[in-house]
Amino acid sequence: MKNKLLLLAVVVIVGALLYYCFNTGNKSEDVSAAAGETYKLEYTPTLQAYGFTEPVVLKAKPQRVVSLVHTPVLALYEMGIKQVAVPQAAMLEWPADLVKDAKLLNVSMNSNFDIESVIALEPDLVIVGYQSKDTYGKILDREKIPVYYVDAGHVVSYESIKELTDVLIKAFGQHNAGAEAITDRFNKLEARMAEKRQENKGQKVMVLQSAPPRHYIQGKDGTLGSMLDMLGYENVYQNNKMVLIDLEQALSYEPDLLFCVGGSKTAAEHQQVMEEDFAKNPEYWNNIKAIREHEVIYLPIKYVATAGINVIDNINELIDIIDAKKLKQNG
Repeated sequence: MKNKLLLLAVVVIVGALLYYCFNTGNKSEDVSAAAGETYKLEYTPTLQAYGFTEPVVLKAKPQRVVSLVHTPVLALYEMGIKQVAVPQAAMLEWPADLVKDAKLLNVSMNSNFDIESVIALEPDLVIVGYQSKDTYGKILDREKIPVYYVDAGHVVSYESIKELTDVLIKAFGQHNAGAEAITDRFNKLEARMAEKRQENKGQKVMVLQSAPPRHYIQGKDGTLGSMLDMLGYENVYQNNKMVLIDLEQALSYEPDLLFCVGGSKTAAEHQQVMEEDFAKNPEYWNNIKAIREHEVIYLPIKYVATAGINVIDNINELIDIIDAKKLKQNG
């Protein structure tokens, strides 16, 4: 009898424990489900100035992102966010394992772009240039697809890229090694630029963006011009709008250093193109001190426009190129 009673007591106790654990576990899961983790994409100061104020809130981390603009692609990639489509890029090559799985979209001709091909990919987030809110944005809204708008265009400033990257890190990069690495790279670059600003103070530069025989002059709001401005150089061309160079006025600029950028894939190719053009009219071009004294730095197409966080690598490489030229001069 004692054994039967003892066995019954054990059964009751074990049953009570199982009931408690089961119900406690269910309650914990219910609380977690009710809380519902969300991912919030705030708008950057640049976009807020354009009237975008309400954040985009996602109920789950996106698994099928479509980027119609270049700027967010590399940051999302490095944070491990799955992208099923990205825009074609002329300024750089996307990582091989990104384009292996992601469709390449030809978005350069906006009037011919088929937004239905994006909808067919069943995205859970589409990132669009703010200029397309009333076109692609309306169609995507109608399909109940979350849309996040970003700064876009031929020139997207370093500050705008950094703002967007900060938003993406805040939304998707918590406890994410890729996000931490991006932040570290930005911090190291900004420390390096601060040092170079002191070193380059007072030096004058001129920036030519060329497709000979056409030569455009770029101010500090251009892609390359803005990089040089952040490195402490004074741009001889004070107008922010890039225009065809005024040959007569250019003779009065007297830059210490001339930067030439264009559509060539490599710096050596662009140097050849430019020097061939200079040789056609040496009487003019040699009147510009920087050309006459060979104070010219030639750069490839990737300095025509940026594609997001690759701006970090581009500026670091630009600093290295300038330092190498200075070292050669002093040597």
